[in-house]
Amino acid sequence: MSRMKSIFASLLLAMFGGIVPLANAKPVVVQLTISGSSAMWQSLALAAYQEAGAGAGHWTSASNVANLVDTRVTPNNVDAGTLWIVWNSAVTKVWSFNKVDAVVGTRCYFAQPSCTSIVGSASLTGTGANQISSAFWGADSALPAAIAAVFTAGTLVNAAATVYRPEDALFLTCRTNSQLGAGSYGGAASDELDGLGYNTVNAPGVCPANGLGQASGAYVGNPIKSGYPGSTAQANVLAFNISGVDPISGDTIPSYNVLNFGATPLIFFTERNIGPLASLTNATPTQLQQAFSGANCDASAFGLAAGAINIFINEPISGQGNVAEATVFRRPTVYTGTGTGSVLGLSQESNVGANNPLAGQSGTCLSGLGSRHRAIGSSEEVKSVQNSSAKFGGLDGIGYGLFGYGNYSSVANSTAYGYIQLDGVDPLFASYGGSDPGQPTTAGTIPGAANLPVACSGAFPCPESEIWTGGLSFPNLRNGTYSAWTVLRLVTNAKGKVAANDLIKKSQAYVVSSVPDYVPFVKTTVAPYPTDPGLTHLRSHYQQYDGGGNLIGAAPHNAGTTEAGGDLGGCIIKETGAGSKTVQSVNNNPSACVTRP
Repeated sequence: MSRMKSIFASLLLAMFGGIVPLANAKPVVVQLTISGSSAMWQSLALAAYQEAGAGAGHWTSASNVANLVDTRVTPNNVDAGTLWIVWNSAVTKVWSFNKVDAVVGTRCYFAQPSCTSIVGSASLTGTGANQISSAFWGADSALPAAIAAVFTAGTLVNAAATVYRPEDALFLTCRTNSQLGAGSYGGAASDELDGLGYNTVNAPGVCPANGLGQASGAYVGNPIKSGYPGSTAQANVLAFNISGVDPISGDTIPSYNVLNFGATPLIFFTERNIGPLASLTNATPTQLQQAFSGANCDASAFGLAAGAINIFINEPISGQGNVAEATVFRRPTVYTGTGTGSVLGLSQESNVGANNPLAGQSGTCLSGLGSRHRAIGSSEEVKSVQNSSAKFGGLDGIGYGLFGYGNYSSVANSTAYGYIQLDGVDPLFASYGGSDPGQPTTAGTIPGAANLPVACSGAFPCPESEIWTGGLSFPNLRNGTYSAWTVLRLVTNAKGKVAANDLIKKSQAYVVSSVPDYVPFVKTTVAPYPTDPGLTHLRSHYQQYDGGGNLIGAAPHNAGTTEAGGDLGGCIIKETGAGSKTVQSVNNNPSACVTRP
């Protein structure tokens, strides 16, 4: 079947409610077709498997063979990802999740028509790639013919898995999909990085207008390429809207629901076996800004003896890259109008310029002996640090990522790699080199299954109550002292809301009882384990603006289940009756929070 025929078929599926009938078989009803961040890929897979019930099946694809096709542009834009599929024993229900960037996943949901999740028949054969450990849910199995038919025909994305709100995702896209330089809103106060230069049509940081026509070049930016040796990975940059009409197709964007379900920390981690980073155990935000911005590509940036290091950054539309950007590096902008306000930190996109891919070029570091490199996606970021000495000139390296046991399994339980404290606060355990039952003996070693306590026999499933002395995961995220973290979310329409909430509840129970990858957003009780009180600190909401000072989204609001505005890098606030209503002041200054009705 040709791609266009496949896409046409997928549109028909959407029109008929995602039902795929085969001759002499019951129809398959698509429950959720998710696209988005790797931060929740594993936890939602295990939740879907539980939701599917006894006799359920699962299958995972090889890496980057499952396509998300955006048909709004010609030729169609294709983003390659990694897919899990879960189905019930009767082969009448199916759930799936294609793992890509958080912004790509969000764009694929909001695009009108939304992206099609489609896989070539040759990639659907076999018993799966076992991308998720069989210890969690058994080995993959072959796809039933009816399920394979759903994905060869294609199914429309109806949910986005994201690590920030839609307003933040749109801000990041407009920043990337525009000229390099200062926006008119920042003016003389700008750091010259309101736009990042991956499109030469749109003014710095400005979202393109509706109805310009594809020939204008305003909607499609230049792909961001990987700096990993031999990698062909790239991140595609396309415009979208979150309300009103789609800027490319002109079709109306339906209303949507943002469902919060957890919070996870960002960690900075290193290869530390051969060079000056071997002794790095802590860094301040200022030190990290110096290194990741290219101001000083050297171990001396961290107060260590001078020595060359590799510094790995993610693409500017990645989820974890922008959690780092907003909570540690550049922070939310605080412009109050043309020529006033300031940027509080240093962006990791400083000194990149036209270097695409960013691969250690001269001039991208202002001082120091080391170099910077671009990784595309979370798995490549981990692989880059893991292979820093082997692939990047024999040097130790430093990178970052959202924590999850599965995300770091390749570098866990090894003294050759380690995570560091941020401003003296441990992101994972109560204290660095402490004695939580699931904490590795050597301080800063990245924890894995092998470090789990005797009560869990060194293997998952293992409840959070056995891993942490206090019985609750990530204690410093919970108490508000660790600052680099974000909220995990599903974005979906009214029709997908019930199925999404069902997965969220299963996932929250799973992180309490089996694999504690994140803090559940709400109070979660799973017998016989202690009740988890949920996330007791939130981030305040603020108004996002594009580079021209145009509003992105509605006025900020945070009260109960009603949210509006961005919150990426917002103030950390205690969840109380008053705190839940806290939004940041009009200038977005993270140090200036006010409470509104």
